[in-house]
Amino acid sequence: MRSSGVGLAGQYRFLFEDVTLGLTIARDFGTENRVHEQVMQVRREGGGEQEYFDFDSYSFHYSLLYEGQPVGAMTATRPVDGAIDCSDVYAPQLMTRYHDCLVSTCKFRINRSGCSSLKTLRTMVREFWRDQVSVGSRLNLINADKKMVAFYQRMGYCVVEGSDFIHPTLGTDSVVMMMSADPTRKSFCTDIFSNLDDVLSMDEVITTCSESLLVDL
Repeated sequence: MRSSGVGLAGQYRFLFEDVTLGLTIARDFGTENRVHEQVMQVRREGGGEQEYFDFDSYSFHYSLLYEGQPVGAMTATRPVDGAIDCSDVYAPQLMTRYHDCLVSTCKFRINRSGCSSLKTLRTMVREFWRDQVSVGSRLNLINADKKMVAFYQRMGYCVVEGSDFIHPTLGTDSVVMMMSADPTRKSFCTDIFSNLDDVLSMDEVITTCSESLLVDL
Protein backbone atom coordinates (compact mmCIF):
# COMPACT_ATOMS: atom_id res chain seq x y z
CA MET A 1 0.00 0.00 0.00
CA ARG A 2 1.37 3.41 -0.95
CA SER A 3 1.32 6.08 1.74
CA SER A 4 0.68 9.73 0.98
CA GLY A 5 3.29 12.02 2.41
CA VAL A 6 0.61 14.56 3.28
CA GLY A 7 -0.68 12.07 5.83
CA LEU A 8 2.82 11.88 7.29
CA ALA A 9 3.13 15.62 7.91
CA GLY A 10 4.54 16.24 11.36
CA GLN A 11 5.75 12.66 11.70
CA TYR A 12 9.40 13.25 12.41
CA ARG A 13 11.71 10.24 12.05
CA PHE A 14 15.18 9.86 13.50
CA LEU A 15 16.90 7.64 10.94
CA PHE A 16 20.56 7.22 11.85
CA GLU A 17 23.20 7.94 14.46
CA ASP A 18 26.93 7.22 14.66
CA VAL A 19 28.19 8.48 18.00
CA THR A 20 31.82 7.82 17.07
CA LEU A 21 31.65 9.99 13.95
CA GLY A 22 29.24 12.51 15.45
CA LEU A 23 26.68 11.97 12.67
CA THR A 24 22.88 11.95 12.80
CA ILE A 25 20.27 11.85 10.02
CA ALA A 26 16.61 12.77 10.42
CA ARG A 27 13.59 13.26 8.16
CA ASP A 28 10.35 15.19 8.28
CA PHE A 29 7.63 16.25 5.86
CA GLY A 30 6.67 19.75 4.79
CA THR A 31 8.06 23.05 5.98
CA GLU A 32 6.76 23.66 9.49
CA ASN A 33 9.47 21.69 11.26
CA ARG A 34 13.06 21.77 12.46
CA VAL A 35 14.38 19.44 9.75
CA HIS A 36 13.28 21.81 6.99
CA GLU A 37 14.97 24.69 8.83
CA GLN A 38 18.18 22.65 8.83
CA VAL A 39 17.79 21.88 5.12
CA MET A 40 17.35 25.60 4.39
CA GLN A 41 20.53 26.34 6.35
CA VAL A 42 22.52 23.81 4.33
CA ARG A 43 21.19 25.27 1.07
CA ARG A 44 22.06 28.78 2.21
CA GLU A 45 25.57 27.90 3.39
CA GLY A 46 26.14 25.91 0.20
CA GLY A 47 25.88 29.09 -1.82
CA GLY A 48 22.67 28.33 -3.68
CA GLU A 49 20.91 31.32 -5.21
CA GLN A 50 17.51 30.02 -4.10
CA GLU A 51 16.75 28.56 -0.67
CA TYR A 52 13.01 27.86 -0.77
CA PHE A 53 11.01 26.09 -3.47
CA ASP A 54 7.24 25.67 -3.79
CA PHE A 55 7.53 21.88 -3.67
CA ASP A 56 9.16 22.10 -0.23
CA SER A 57 5.70 22.31 1.35
CA TYR A 58 4.72 18.81 0.19
CA SER A 59 8.11 17.07 0.18
CA PHE A 60 10.14 14.88 2.50
CA HIS A 61 13.29 16.58 3.81
CA TYR A 62 16.41 14.84 5.09
CA SER A 63 19.04 16.57 7.23
CA LEU A 64 22.53 15.35 8.07
CA LEU A 65 24.09 16.78 11.23
CA TYR A 66 27.75 16.63 12.18
CA GLU A 67 28.40 17.29 15.85
CA GLY A 68 24.97 18.90 16.03
CA GLN A 69 25.41 21.24 13.05
CA PRO A 70 23.54 20.84 9.72
CA VAL A 71 25.98 19.94 6.94
CA GLY A 72 23.93 17.80 4.56
CA ALA A 73 20.47 17.92 3.01
CA MET A 74 18.22 16.22 0.50
CA THR A 75 14.64 16.86 -0.62
CA ALA A 76 12.36 14.12 -1.96
CA THR A 77 9.02 14.72 -3.69
CA ARG A 78 6.46 12.15 -4.80
CA PRO A 79 3.84 12.69 -7.53
CA VAL A 80 1.19 11.35 -5.13
CA ASP A 81 1.82 14.46 -3.02
CA GLY A 82 2.28 17.12 -5.72
CA ALA A 83 4.19 18.23 -8.81
CA ILE A 84 7.87 17.23 -8.76
CA ASP A 85 10.81 19.40 -9.79
CA CYS A 86 11.33 19.49 -13.59
CA SER A 87 8.40 17.10 -14.12
CA ASP A 88 8.09 18.10 -17.78
CA VAL A 89 11.46 16.51 -18.65
CA TYR A 90 10.43 13.05 -17.46
CA ALA A 91 8.88 10.58 -19.91
CA PRO A 92 5.05 10.70 -19.61
CA GLN A 93 4.76 6.91 -19.71
CA LEU A 94 7.29 6.66 -16.88
CA MET A 95 5.36 9.18 -14.78
CA THR A 96 2.04 7.44 -15.43
CA ARG A 97 3.08 3.81 -14.99
CA TYR A 98 5.06 4.38 -11.78
CA HIS A 99 3.10 7.33 -10.39
CA ASP A 100 2.27 5.62 -7.09
CA CYS A 101 5.78 4.37 -6.32
CA LEU A 102 7.93 7.15 -7.76
CA VAL A 103 10.00 9.66 -5.78
CA SER A 104 12.13 12.46 -7.19
CA THR A 105 15.10 13.78 -5.22
CA CYS A 106 16.83 17.13 -5.59
CA LYS A 107 18.89 19.72 -3.71
CA PHE A 108 21.21 16.99 -2.43
CA ARG A 109 24.43 18.35 -1.02
CA ILE A 110 26.91 17.77 1.77
CA ASN A 111 28.87 20.90 2.65
CA ARG A 112 32.53 20.77 3.63
CA SER A 113 33.02 19.63 7.21
CA GLY A 114 34.94 17.11 9.28
CA CYS A 115 32.61 14.38 8.00
CA SER A 116 32.84 15.03 4.26
CA SER A 117 33.59 11.62 2.76
CA LEU A 118 32.20 9.00 0.40
CA LYS A 119 31.18 6.96 3.45
CA THR A 120 29.05 9.84 4.74
CA LEU A 121 27.45 10.33 1.32
CA ARG A 122 26.76 6.61 1.05
CA THR A 123 25.09 6.65 4.46
CA MET A 124 22.86 9.57 3.47
CA VAL A 125 21.73 7.82 0.27
CA ARG A 126 21.11 4.54 2.08
CA GLU A 127 19.03 6.15 4.83
CA PHE A 128 16.96 8.03 2.24
CA TRP A 129 16.22 4.77 0.43
CA ARG A 130 15.59 2.81 3.63
CA ASP A 131 13.03 5.41 4.66
CA GLN A 132 11.38 5.73 1.26
CA VAL A 133 10.87 2.02 0.65
CA SER A 134 9.05 1.93 4.00
CA VAL A 135 6.42 4.32 2.60
CA GLY A 136 6.11 2.54 -0.75
CA SER A 137 8.65 4.22 -3.04
CA ARG A 138 10.36 1.92 -5.53
CA LEU A 139 11.73 4.25 -8.23
CA ASN A 140 13.91 7.33 -7.74
CA LEU A 141 14.37 9.92 -10.50
CA ILE A 142 16.93 12.71 -10.36
CA ASN A 143 17.94 15.50 -12.73
CA ALA A 144 21.72 15.56 -12.61
CA ASP A 145 24.32 18.00 -13.86
CA LYS A 146 26.20 16.10 -16.58
CA LYS A 147 29.43 16.77 -14.71
CA MET A 148 28.05 14.58 -11.89
CA VAL A 149 26.92 11.59 -13.97
CA ALA A 150 29.89 9.36 -13.06
CA PHE A 151 29.38 10.25 -9.41
CA TYR A 152 25.75 9.08 -9.45
CA GLN A 153 26.56 6.01 -11.52
CA ARG A 154 28.88 4.96 -8.72
CA MET A 155 25.86 4.98 -6.40
CA GLY A 156 23.89 2.77 -8.78
CA TYR A 157 21.95 5.27 -10.89
CA CYS A 158 21.75 5.00 -14.68
CA VAL A 159 21.16 7.62 -17.35
CA VAL A 160 17.79 7.75 -19.10
CA GLU A 161 18.59 7.70 -22.82
CA GLY A 162 17.59 10.83 -24.71
CA SER A 163 16.78 12.84 -21.57
CA ASP A 164 19.29 15.69 -22.01
CA PHE A 165 17.96 19.12 -21.03
CA ILE A 166 18.98 22.51 -19.68
CA HIS A 167 17.84 22.92 -16.08
CA PRO A 168 15.28 25.78 -16.09
CA THR A 169 16.43 27.22 -12.75
CA LEU A 170 20.13 26.40 -12.59
CA GLY A 171 20.91 26.67 -16.30
CA THR A 172 23.09 23.56 -16.12
CA ASP A 173 23.52 20.99 -18.89
CA SER A 174 21.57 18.16 -17.26
CA VAL A 175 20.30 14.64 -17.78
CA VAL A 176 17.72 12.42 -16.08
CA MET A 177 19.04 9.50 -14.03
CA MET A 178 17.18 6.79 -12.16
CA MET A 179 17.47 3.86 -9.80
CA SER A 180 14.80 1.33 -8.90
CA ALA A 181 14.52 -0.99 -5.92
CA ASP A 182 16.18 -3.83 -7.80
CA PRO A 183 18.36 -6.18 -5.71
CA THR A 184 19.89 -7.73 -8.84
CA ARG A 185 21.64 -4.46 -9.70
CA LYS A 186 24.81 -3.27 -8.01
CA SER A 187 24.17 -0.14 -5.96
CA PHE A 188 24.69 1.43 -2.55
CA CYS A 189 21.37 -0.13 -1.49
CA THR A 190 21.34 -3.66 -2.90
CA ASP A 191 21.03 -5.24 0.55
CA ILE A 192 18.09 -2.96 1.46
CA PHE A 193 16.24 -3.96 -1.71
CA SER A 194 16.92 -7.64 -1.05
CA ASN A 195 14.58 -7.51 1.95
CA LEU A 196 11.60 -6.28 -0.07
CA ASP A 197 8.71 -8.48 -1.18
CA ASP A 198 7.77 -6.16 -4.05
CA VAL A 199 10.92 -5.10 -5.89
CA LEU A 200 10.99 -3.16 -9.16
CA SER A 201 13.14 -4.44 -12.01
CA MET A 202 15.37 -1.79 -13.54
CA ASP A 203 15.13 -3.62 -16.87
CA GLU A 204 11.36 -3.10 -16.79
CA VAL A 205 11.77 0.62 -16.13
CA ILE A 206 14.37 0.96 -18.90
CA THR A 207 11.94 -0.73 -21.31
CA THR A 208 9.26 1.78 -20.33
CA CYS A 209 11.67 4.64 -21.08
CA SER A 210 12.48 3.11 -24.48
CA GLU A 211 8.76 2.85 -25.28
CA SER A 212 8.38 6.54 -24.47
CA LEU A 213 11.19 7.41 -26.88
CA LEU A 214 9.50 5.42 -29.66
CA VAL A 215 6.21 7.23 -29.03
CA ASP A 216 7.98 10.61 -29.23
CA LEU A 217 9.54 9.60 -32.54
